[in-house]
Amino acid sequence: MVMWVREIGYQPADFDRFNIVHVAGTKGKGTTCAFVDSILSQYHDHYKTPRRVGLYTSPHLLSVCERIRINSKPLTEEKFAHYFFEVWDMLEAAAVERGGDISIKPKYFRYLTLMSFHVFMKEDVDVAIYEVGVGGQFDSTNVIERPIVTGITSLGIDHVQILGNTIEEIAWHKAGIMKSGSYTYSVWQPESAMDVLRERAKEKGSIFKAIPHAECLKNVRVVPDEDFQKRNASLAIFLTAHVLARLYLSGTTEHDREKIKADADDILSLEQPLPELFGAGLTDTVVRGRCEIIDKAYGRWFLDGAHTKESLEVVSDWFGKIVQTSADQEGVDALCILLFNQQASTRERKRLITTVQERLRQKWNIRPQESIFCTNITFKSQGYATDLDDRNSDHAIVSSLTVQHEYAKYWQLHDPEASTHVVASIEEAIATICDLNKANTGRPVYILATGSFRLIGGVLTILESE
Repeated sequence: MVMWVREIGYQPADFDRFNIVHVAGTKGKGTTCAFVDSILSQYHDHYKTPRRVGLYTSPHLLSVCERIRINSKPLTEEKFAHYFFEVWDMLEAAAVERGGDISIKPKYFRYLTLMSFHVFMKEDVDVAIYEVGVGGQFDSTNVIERPIVTGITSLGIDHVQILGNTIEEIAWHKAGIMKSGSYTYSVWQPESAMDVLRERAKEKGSIFKAIPHAECLKNVRVVPDEDFQKRNASLAIFLTAHVLARLYLSGTTEHDREKIKADADDILSLEQPLPELFGAGLTDTVVRGRCEIIDKAYGRWFLDGAHTKESLEVVSDWFGKIVQTSADQEGVDALCILLFNQQASTRERKRLITTVQERLRQKWNIRPQESIFCTNITFKSQGYATDLDDRNSDHAIVSSLTVQHEYAKYWQLHDPEASTHVVASIEEAIATICDLNKANTGRPVYILATGSFRLIGGVLTILESE
């Protein structure tokens, strides 16, 4: 990755000017980055500082432009294309100069990471928030040399082929983003993982702090209002406070600088109520495809791209709590429908679908009356939506619906009376849901869609076009 950075005319040290917030973790890193971005946008709107904030996250839901944002807004398609081909041309020119093969380019995620550095340099951002792709130690984003602060969100078992099978191995990789002289904040982890993080911090010369569940969030509304989201918010307020405490606040009056620094100090001291702009930033944060609720005439959608055992437990609890509350407080007897897919061959399919089924049944006494398993193909006739093409999956396996029949088999193994449906596209899955609603006897319909961000992106594409 360092070679590619140099090929487009930069050195990794050039990116230090961004005042980078670098976030790794298994669950919640994208949401934590969104919280930081939203709080900083409140200070931008109120005090005109930071002047320009860059945000780099993955994956995207509807458009690849979502991955690179300036002041919370995705790049326009025109700007995205402009910067994409600037990087492309620089790479080819560098290959010609050294007598290399111009057809060799960084792979997809590396290319977009490289492009994000170029965009933020050209757009002159003064804070940049980077979400790690996979792991940390060997991630493309880890060419960053001197972040202003790093954060570690909740750890769990994921990407075992790359990161290892144990929480300790995974913690080692995530801690790879720690840098000498920089602060690292982490939410509370299992003790064995915390030991690894502390040891890695010592090895790398990073100042490590495990943060508590912030009491100042008690009266702040975050969506969803669950413990896991409060953990993400707790980490975000510490990361943001660290930025504001150390950032040179150009263009502000001395009075405003003192007020901003005081807000940051209040957070870091753990002794004061949450500053108003921090609270507003958390409340205003919108993270598409993560605990998102959308109402349609035929039913209420509950959307989340969870794709690990731990995250699927969290999503099942979120859905289960809402269903149970509706039943207990409002007497609602909802028709519950599951829409699920996770196509990756590297994930334990039986473990994932069984997690959803058992969590809903055992903890919440919910047995979805209908379960639908589809591919990530968006449309019945036109195939994938433009930015949602899945080139990592085996075309023959997708076409034969092998994975979807496997999910249906696992589901019926534990619930032989279950009604399951296997369909070839997301469009057909939604049509099936509409048909089920027509045969419904007036009960409200609650649809839980989960398993992958590709699935959720396709669902949103169709729902927003209805």
